Amino acid sequence: MSIKQVLDSLNLGCIRGFLKSLYHTVGRGRKPYPPVSMLKAQLLKYLLRVPSDRRLALLLKRNKRVARACGFRRKTTSHGLFTQFRHRLGKSGYEKVFSVLLKQLLKCGVVKGEVVAVDGTAVKAYSQRSLDNKTGKSDCEARVGRARRRVHSRL
Repeated sequence: MSIKQVLDSLNLGCIRGFLKSLYHTVGRGRKPYPPVSMLKAQLLKYLLRVPSDRRLALLLKRNKRVARACGFRRKTTSHGLFTQFRHRLGKSGYEKVFSVLLKQLLKCGVVKGEVVAVDGTAVKAYSQRSLDNKTGKSDCEARVGRARRRVHSRL
């Protein structure tokens, strides 16, 4: 699947009004970039593992095909506007958008919706093994080892 197909497969019509409500409609100021395009660019940032807004803006500027897939026609936005978009959307806005996307993924069967819990509790381990890893105090059934530094010489 191409990037355009993935982004076009998202049904963002139901949140289009919500995204437009974040921007001004009358008065002075420049007409905003399409909010749905801004959201698609943010999703693309995570899908392609782009590390920063600067790199995302540069990617969109250099690759017109990717920019069109997001919905940008002539000009692409600067990195600062992506930051403003994230601040405008806020935590509750992101939660609303992702709940809509999650419902779509559940409906299509892409995800199952099962709960997976991971415990990341730090546990202090004790081991008084010697450097040869043969003597000392530790759990006798534990597979404890010390990594040895390998020195490769280049000839």
